[in-house]
Amino acid sequence: MNFHSSKLFILNSVFCILFLFCLSSCGRPAYRSEAWWPEPPEAEVTLLEEANTVHLAVRSPYKILDLKNGTDLREGPFLASTNVTLDQGQLTLGGVGLGTDGVRVVPNVDGSLELEGTSYRGEIYLVKGPKGGLRAVEKLDVESYVLGVLGSEMPNHWEPEALKAQAVAVRTFALYLKNNGVNISSLHLAYKGTKKETPDLKRIVIQTRGVVMLYKGSLFPAYFHSTCGGHTEDANLVFGKDAIPPLRGVKCDYCKDSRYYQWRREISKQELEKNLRKAYPSLKDIWEVKPLDRGPGNHVSKVEIRYAAGTYRMNANEFRLLVGPNHLLSTAFEIADRGKTVKFYGNGWGHGVGLCQYGAGTMAKDGFTWQQILNKYYPSVEFVKIYK
Repeated sequence: MNFHSSKLFILNSVFCILFLFCLSSCGRPAYRSEAWWPEPPEAEVTLLEEANTVHLAVRSPYKILDLKNGTDLREGPFLASTNVTLDQGQLTLGGVGLGTDGVRVVPNVDGSLELEGTSYRGEIYLVKGPKGGLRAVEKLDVESYVLGVLGSEMPNHWEPEALKAQAVAVRTFALYLKNNGVNISSLHLAYKGTKKETPDLKRIVIQTRGVVMLYKGSLFPAYFHSTCGGHTEDANLVFGKDAIPPLRGVKCDYCKDSRYYQWRREISKQELEKNLRKAYPSLKDIWEVKPLDRGPGNHVSKVEIRYAAGTYRMNANEFRLLVGPNHLLSTAFEIADRGKTVKFYGNGWGHGVGLCQYGAGTMAKDGFTWQQILNKYYPSVEFVKIYK
């Protein structure tokens, strides 16, 4: 073999080795498998709490069973929209008593249940709540729940890798809540049943089926928000819980295109006082508001309010929600006193912890994979497929 032939042989060998390496590692799923469940576990989602009347419909054959003993109370080929109420602690359907304070509505076709005009998968339980109102709980598998949340939490036309990252974060958060005995509700994640489902989103959920993030072998609350404004926040500062490395906050250069990256709001002290006094009636004649204890993401932990009777300090997130989350988009703000008004100069939208959704969107456009996106916003995690 001459020199040129030897050189060509070596180059070809190197190319083949690199090619085989890429096939064995680049194309391999970047997660391992660990059988926590044989199939997707069941999730419980509180849809309504202490309602006076519930509008129920079923667009397929159905059964209504007594929650206490499983007795078949009603069945039919379909159920037109009907009022469910409570009469002396017992459920009524269309004005007819069912003789129980709790029922299970079981459709023959998944997704044919309607509650308040919205379609849902799985089954719905209607029960008397602790305060005497109606409580509606949906029971469905976690994958169906992730599908219902995905399009509600992120625009369904965004890049697939951003949507995959969001799906894994939603699944991680939902299963963390389940494992900690917390019933999921609209307070945790945006969810609109089947309303936001699309064929593309179904494919995204299937492609990430069963995959979650773990830190030291455990699920954790994989928080996410719209726009961080330049740096995600330490969970300890926002939620008052010890922050693990995935939730301590990271620098973000990817959400600058968000219209919420910077914002300004001017609110009269009279309006501030009106909103705050709904929870704190003694806060009269407010004359100064001061942000305190900033974190790495510039979010403040507390707000000091000076008023006629003295000084009061409250949690900054509580302050934001009382003033109005559409007024104060985040707690990453500076304040300028304008006499009768207070001007807020802020960054970002949401609590600022975990995944920055607009940042994930930009990273996906720039060619990053869902694994790289999640490793960016949740450092030190591993990806594990916990059921088939």
